[in-house]
Amino acid sequence: MGPAGFAGIQAFDPYEYRPVDREFWTDMQSSLKELNYGRVIRLSEKKFKTAKKDSLEYAEATVTLGQALSRAGITFGSTLVLVEVIKNKLGTQTAMQALTEIEEISKKYSIDEEFIYGEVINDLEFDSLTPKLQDFVSFQQGMFNLLKGYNKWSDEDFKKVSVDSYWDFKLKYLTALGEVARNRIDSAVERFSTLSSNQQTPADIKNEATHQYGRLIFEKGDYPQAYKIFKGVTLNPREKGLILIERAWAKYYQKDYSKALGLLSALEAPMFDTARSPEPYILRMLMFKELCYFESAFQVLGNFNLRFGQSLKAIKKRQDLRKDQMLVNLAVLDRRVEKWVNYLNLLKDEKANLREYGWDSYSFYKDMVKKYDQKIKEVNDRLNWILLDKTREVGNQLLDWDEQLVFLDYQTRLDSLRVVRPAGEVNFKAEEIPHMSFDKMYWESSGEFWIDELENYKVAVESKCGDGGKK
Repeated sequence: MGPAGFAGIQAFDPYEYRPVDREFWTDMQSSLKELNYGRVIRLSEKKFKTAKKDSLEYAEATVTLGQALSRAGITFGSTLVLVEVIKNKLGTQTAMQALTEIEEISKKYSIDEEFIYGEVINDLEFDSLTPKLQDFVSFQQGMFNLLKGYNKWSDEDFKKVSVDSYWDFKLKYLTALGEVARNRIDSAVERFSTLSSNQQTPADIKNEATHQYGRLIFEKGDYPQAYKIFKGVTLNPREKGLILIERAWAKYYQKDYSKALGLLSALEAPMFDTARSPEPYILRMLMFKELCYFESAFQVLGNFNLRFGQSLKAIKKRQDLRKDQMLVNLAVLDRRVEKWVNYLNLLKDEKANLREYGWDSYSFYKDMVKKYDQKIKEVNDRLNWILLDKTREVGNQLLDWDEQLVFLDYQTRLDSLRVVRPAGEVNFKAEEIPHMSFDKMYWESSGEFWIDELENYKVAVESKCGDGGKK
């Protein structure tokens, strides 16, 4: 037979899922692509009534239920039903399909890591995994062994992770973080730079790597490059607020006060309320002091007290700091705390969404809502315990910020008593605004914030030093 004789033959994929009920499975996958999750759940429920509970047919319908819940944004509920399939049908293709869905969830959403990774991935013996799932399982088992101090076992696990898979990039990112912890900064810079510039790096990992790369470049003193790198980072509002501060510091060290103050002004937008910290007040006062805008500098301490005054009183009165929302917000800026807050919010949102879908007549619903309630209470209790120490820690930090601002205010008042300050100390001029050219338009800020304009905010200031404070 010549080459043409093979035209109609397709390569056999040994890892392709072979459905128990092909017609049912094909129908469900088509409905998922059409985003018709209600239909998938309805027909899965119908299948539960006709199939034996311990059969693969029943398990397959459970997987389609888990897929529909996951795609509908009910991820915790999805993992609950998928894990049951994995435990009860371990070693079957149906169980592997359930694990595949859990892997996808774990890459995009907060999950119950202790349960999924600890009690499922690390407690079960998996055989004949697909290459993609082998990467996932090997990475998680490697991390478990590494955290337990079993370095030889973890090395063996990590060797099983395929090069340039999602979990390989995740491993490379964590390795770069480890280099920072070991103070091998040049090695960390090279690793983060490689991840940041590699087009194959998954978007979420690339974003994190770019952020860390920018921070290390900033610490090396290359402020223009650090600012450029920071601009390429896309984060949620809380973390984007932190990026704006970091970018403002980069511009400050470049002596671009107009842009630095503009970034701090953008940070006043309500969307950054959860990222509110005392640091911008320190930076703002430093710049006003260096530019000899003494009255503006004096106002900074007053503005700081307006925003953080009640929290400072709560600290000094030794109140329960977990009841102070400002201190809680500061505590959540720590990613170790933020992880739990994000997971708690996800659980609450998913429970609310679950009620709105109108699936209360289905067999899974009542037990699932109960488990959401249990998990919300569990995470809330854990977070409450974490915040007991963390709010005390940030309370001490806030007191330190307060002392720094008071000291800066004192120094500024001394500076203001000097009739003339040498002009050579600060020689900054604002960008000139042409009155006869229309290639740019300038709008005065009126207290409103437009998200698409935040990047362009500038403050038209120039040094008053050397002229006795007169213009």
